[in-house]
Amino acid sequence: MVNPSPTTSGRSLALLVAGALVGGLISAATAGQASAADVTGDFDTTAPSTTPSGWSVTGSGGDATVQDVPGTVDRSLRLQDTSTSAPVTAGTSFGTTSSTVVAGFRLRAAQTSATIGVHLDSASGHSVTVAMGAGGRLYTYDAARRVDLGAYEADRWYDIKVVAHPSTATAELYIDGERKAKRLAFRTSATALNSLRAGVSTAGTGTAWVDDVRTTTESAPGGWRYLGSVAPRTARQVGTSNLIIGAETLDRDYADYQAFAPYLGRLGATSARLQGGWAKTEKAKGVYDWTWLDRIVDDAHGRGVKPWLQLSYGNGAYPGGGGSGLGGKLPTSAEALAAWDAWVTAMVKRYKNRVTEWEVWNEPNLAGIPVADYTDFFVRTATRIRAEQPDAVIYGQEAGIDVPYARDFLVRLAEKGKADLLDGFTYHPYNPNPDDAWTYGQVEKLRELIARYAPGAVLRQGENGAPSRPGSFGALGDLDWTELSQTKWVLRRVLNDLGRGISTSVFSISDLHYPSKINSKGLLQTNTDKSIRYAKPSYYAVQNVASLFDSTVEPLTGYTWRATPGTSLTVQAFAKRGTGRQIVGVWSGAAKPSEENTRRSTDLTFTGGNFEDPVYVDVRTGAVFDVPAANWSVQGDSHTFRDVPVYDSPVLIADRSVIKF
Repeated sequence: MVNPSPTTSGRSLALLVAGALVGGLISAATAGQASAADVTGDFDTTAPSTTPSGWSVTGSGGDATVQDVPGTVDRSLRLQDTSTSAPVTAGTSFGTTSSTVVAGFRLRAAQTSATIGVHLDSASGHSVTVAMGAGGRLYTYDAARRVDLGAYEADRWYDIKVVAHPSTATAELYIDGERKAKRLAFRTSATALNSLRAGVSTAGTGTAWVDDVRTTTESAPGGWRYLGSVAPRTARQVGTSNLIIGAETLDRDYADYQAFAPYLGRLGATSARLQGGWAKTEKAKGVYDWTWLDRIVDDAHGRGVKPWLQLSYGNGAYPGGGGSGLGGKLPTSAEALAAWDAWVTAMVKRYKNRVTEWEVWNEPNLAGIPVADYTDFFVRTATRIRAEQPDAVIYGQEAGIDVPYARDFLVRLAEKGKADLLDGFTYHPYNPNPDDAWTYGQVEKLRELIARYAPGAVLRQGENGAPSRPGSFGALGDLDWTELSQTKWVLRRVLNDLGRGISTSVFSISDLHYPSKINSKGLLQTNTDKSIRYAKPSYYAVQNVASLFDSTVEPLTGYTWRATPGTSLTVQAFAKRGTGRQIVGVWSGAAKPSEENTRRSTDLTFTGGNFEDPVYVDVRTGAVFDVPAANWSVQGDSHTFRDVPVYDSPVLIADRSVIKF
């Protein structure tokens, strides 16, 4: 999938129409390929008052030209229809395909008095429709039945995703990251789709905008019946899990919590990593303003997401107060250290009824902080946390996987007799290939050190992600990335961790606006003002993981398997507590995630398998397929699955009883 560049991310399609529903056809990839749409027109770089190359305009009701969107930084294709008897249309076509079509776009109306429709069409007409009605209600159709989707507001963007399956003539619909409808029967039955159309109805005039149009097609295993898609669950519905979402840098205003908050609970991760922001809270010596953090902690709790608070960074209000951002040094002066102690005590006292997990500083080794200094600072801070909250869970941490640094920290902590202050240790393993064998070899070394010097403490992957476009700020930013390779990378890291019983934090929920450039590791694409443009494919993929891998699913260590052909595969196995029914994740982990989705037919045998009614799940897309009886067999305790489509993104062989769709 080709990620929009910084210039193309603002492309918009605006419609001001008063005719029959008009066509705004958005091209898709070749049938069977899971690559990005070849969207015709880079509206941000098209001259105003011109029609973009590759778009056709018809109808006498007005004109269709590129214009700047009022009140925004977007340049858009505007369809302006001033007639009540004739439409104006603009569009382009993608070739006829029987593959699953995934269409993402943003939709906005300037009023609630006109009917605006966006359609996925076949040769027979509208197969799937999403509409903003004249009565201020969003709606779709299940065959001929109109399905209400709730109220909409004028001049507000809605992030919409449609997944249409010609094989079953059904569709799913998501709005702002939330699945609103499933198994919608096509309005017009069809075995193939060919276009996406947008327009405003004949009955009234009005303005509408369509933005960030992205269409892809997804292939299906030949002859394997499509059953549905993984059912998303909110964090509150999930309850507890080992999946954490990063919500960092709010202490420096590099992201906007209020902007991404609606997506937070819907993702399904049950914890969020936050940075406490001493400098943001205490701007004047001795004066704490908790307003910003109160709002975040309380809102996250209300969405079923438990905050995990990092105590960082320094505070320039004090001489020797330490660094207040990435790579920041520890406070050193007596005055600053006393102020740090007071802030930590006040912080824990304030939030101890809402926060149980704490982390001390961020990436001390990256900042060049000597391990002896960090250990002393950890003890100082953890002692104050425990004084206010005896049952607090406290983590030390480091950047990357720095075994010598971790060893020296743990040894010094034990020598001080303070190992009981440490409940866990976190690391940040940024690698181009998330299956890199060295990484997990180092993880095992960390586990051994913890078991030796701080028995009972746990290991946590505390921050990890991949950019969604080249030139991103921070780790891995010097490599080429797209939204597709980002999605695969995140899934492979998360399932590798969960399969080893490691709690894992995805960095981060939103793109981050560092002073020098954007860090595009977010699951949500942002505007220049940090508001949310749309949920990236990685958001929906992590949503699938959150739904499937809650605390009722446990990893199976030492799982025995074999594959033909014997390619470089990663296999992580899990079982449902109580029933023992299994979920086995499989993918090619030989290299950095690629930009194509060619599957390789693979025979898999699982010794000690536990499957009664197996299904195949593509975690990236959430699609669930029946495994035909001819493609699997049981001999003793060995289950063999033949011709399983495997590629460099995780797929699952799972018992149907553990997959909700």
